Amino acid sequence: MKKICSALIILMFFNKDVFASAEINIGTLYDYMNGQQSTYLKRVRNQGDSTAFIKVAIHEIIYDEMGKPSELAELTEGPRPLIASPSRMIIPANGMQATRLLYMGGRDKERYFRIRFIPVLPKQEDGFDLGANIDSESQQAVSAGVNILTGFGTIVFVMPKESLFDTQFIKEDSTTTVINKGNTTIVLDFFEECDSRGKNCSTPSKIHLLPNMSKQLVKKSNHLYQFSLIEGDKSRSIVIGH
Repeated sequence: MKKICSALIILMFFNKDVFASAEINIGTLYDYMNGQQSTYLKRVRNQGDSTAFIKVAIHEIIYDEMGKPSELAELTEGPRPLIASPSRMIIPANGMQATRLLYMGGRDKERYFRIRFIPVLPKQEDGFDLGANIDSESQQAVSAGVNILTGFGTIVFVMPKESLFDTQFIKEDSTTTVINKGNTTIVLDFFEECDSRGKNCSTPSKIHLLPNMSKQLVKKSNHLYQFSLIEGDKSRSIVIGH
């Protein structure tokens, strides 16, 4: 038994790289490109202890009249409104690399895109600049790491060139409705429901109101709602209730 234990300890010591893995951090889950921007720099960090090979996949999101989203097929060829450069990234352990999102579509209305950063096996034919060939042992280690990784995604809001903000508050006896009458998404950030003293609040959340969408707040005794209303680069504190 002692010999078996010793052998296992030695095996773990000399094969510690087998347990190494990449750990991807893409920062914010929502990114915003204002009406005057055509590029956006997205930084991706690898906080793990092995190299990460990342593919960037872009899907446009379409919202229906009820605000229900549907995701279109990945944008891979032909004229594309949004591209990532580079679309393949090799990020060393404890390193960082940035991809630049280039928007070339129309700016008459707001558009939405899901950007996924997907761990993959490195293949030269897939666009990875590998330099020297990766040996089979390294390839197996990368494969093992990829198997335990998951992709990460962010949503990019591309605002129209002529962005209009028009947030309205419709107050009635039992409700207050926040309505976005503009052509650009507004954000109710750090949205909380609290008691009348502004204490004992719910967990803060982030609510996006797309153009022509609304959020209804039910009035309750000794109860209030508080949040930061973000309209582009402007922000103001809002308290509703008593």
